Amino acid sequence: MFEKPTTQEQQQVSTEREFMLEAVAELEEPIKKIIEKIKSRIEAGEYGIIIGDDASGRIPALILGNFIKKVSEARGLSKPNIIFIPGKLTKDMPGGDFVQEGQRIERIQEFDDYLSEHGADKNKKVLIVTDTVQSGGSLSALVDLLNKSGYVAEIVTIGLEFEDDEKMQKRRKRHLKNTEIISGEYRRSREPVSRTIDNTPMIYGKHELGGVKKIEGDDKSKPTKVFETYGKQGIQHSINQAREDAAIITDSLFNWYESQKHEK
Repeated sequence: MFEKPTTQEQQQVSTEREFMLEAVAELEEPIKKIIEKIKSRIEAGEYGIIIGDDASGRIPALILGNFIKKVSEARGLSKPNIIFIPGKLTKDMPGGDFVQEGQRIERIQEFDDYLSEHGADKNKKVLIVTDTVQSGGSLSALVDLLNKSGYVAEIVTIGLEFEDDEKMQKRRKRHLKNTEIISGEYRRSREPVSRTIDNTPMIYGKHELGGVKKIEGDDKSKPTKVFETYGKQGIQHSINQAREDAAIITDSLFNWYESQKHEK
C-alpha cells in the first residue's frame, strides 16, 4: 500500500563531487532553516516517524529524515523510520468523504496498522516532509487520516506559497485544520522561465530525480522508469546522483549542527 525507502535510498555517501545537481543542492539552505526551527523537538525525540510526501518530496524527506536519524543516534534516542506516502490521495481514498462508513473505518485501520508496523508511536508526533505547500489541498486526505488514527502531525515544507495571503491562509486552515506548517522560506533566486510561483523549489515535479511518479488517486507511486519508453539508463543515473547528493547534504548539515554545539 505505502512504501519504505530502499537500502540504496538510505545509503550515506561521504565523498564530495565537483558537480552537484542544482535542484538538490539548493535544498540545503531551506532545510537548514527548518532544522533551526525544530531543533529542540528533534533533540527531544519528539518525532516517532517521518513521512515523505511522494514523489518530489522524496529527496527533501531523505535529507531531513536522515539528518534527524543521525541526531537521534548521537543523542542515544530511538531513530524514527522514514516512509513515503503519496500526498494527493483523493476523496475516495482512506478517510475520504465519498467512501461508505464501513470501508472508511477499514482503510483507517489499515493505515494505522501500517504506521505501527513501521515504528509510529501515538505519544510522538508524525513529521510530514514535502517540497511545497500552497492551499494544503494535496495533503488534506493524509492529514485527515493521521488525525482520525489518533496522531498529531506537523508539516515541514521547503517553500510556502502565498504565505501572507489571507484567502490562501483560510484555505490551508480548511484543508489542514490546526496542523502546524514549518517553512524553509525558499525563495527562487532567478525568474522562472514559464512559471509565476516563486517559493516552489526546482525539485518539484522532477520525477527523474525522485525516482517515482504519482498519478492522482493512487495510494502508491510507481517508478519513473515505468512511464518511460526510452532513456531508462539515463533516468537511473539521475536517480542515483540525486540520492548521492542528498546524502552529501545530510552529512554537511550534520557537520554544521555539530559545529554549532561546539561554538556555544
